[in-house]
Amino acid sequence: MAALKDLSNALTDEFLNDMATNFFGARKDIDDTLEYFESLSGQLLEQIEDIHKSCALLRLVCFGEDGYNEFCKCAGIDPSLFNIPSGTEPTTFTDKPSFSITNKGEYIKWVSLAYHQLAHSVEKYMHGIVTSSKADQGRKIRSLNRIDFYLFAEDINAKIVKVNTNSTPSEVLKFTKSLDPVAVAKQNITGCVGPECDIIDNDMAFKTINIEELNFPEFPDLPADEKIPSFVCKFCSKMYAKNKSEVKSLLKKLNTKS
Repeated sequence: MAALKDLSNALTDEFLNDMATNFFGARKDIDDTLEYFESLSGQLLEQIEDIHKSCALLRLVCFGEDGYNEFCKCAGIDPSLFNIPSGTEPTTFTDKPSFSITNKGEYIKWVSLAYHQLAHSVEKYMHGIVTSSKADQGRKIRSLNRIDFYLFAEDINAKIVKVNTNSTPSEVLKFTKSLDPVAVAKQNITGCVGPECDIIDNDMAFKTINIEELNFPEFPDLPADEKIPSFVCKFCSKMYAKNKSEVKSLLKKLNTKS
């Protein structure tokens, strides 16, 4: 009998260990995932800031708000979709244009560079950039982007619903108490009763991510196949004809900074 009791105790301990591992392991996994999701949220916000800074750079080479709006009109872009925050400083150029014989030609290239930087920032934020991982034998990896971020939120919510439904604290408590033969003999084992169970489960339940309140803006894709798009040439030609001296002054500043 002693041997059977020892075996029963061993099996009970094993059940409890497995249950604890599954219950707490699942909850820790959710906690870690939510923490990781929060870090991704911060990174995505930085990408939005990069887009706004790229808009500010484009606005700079277009000689302010009026020129920027005129450029957007030529490009078929709704400037209100980008909604540049007040006080946003322009980013720096990541490249320098090739030599041009005329000031007009050089101005076209600078504006084209600013536009392509914006288009690249939008592409990276909305769809991600595919690169090869040196640490993983050249495997293709897509960078963090808005689309995958929202899909990840949906996946996390599905896991949260599963944990909240299939591994409730009250059910674990009931099962744990049911393994005590003395308690079973003395009372009807319920662990908790009615509203008490709901209180325990609700207090310890994970809250799903409110996807509608994430509020990460959606930006339109900007065509960037051409090295110098025709609308850039059209805009710059009009701007140069009206502001030759301002263009020359801007080119001097840009060449000094680069």
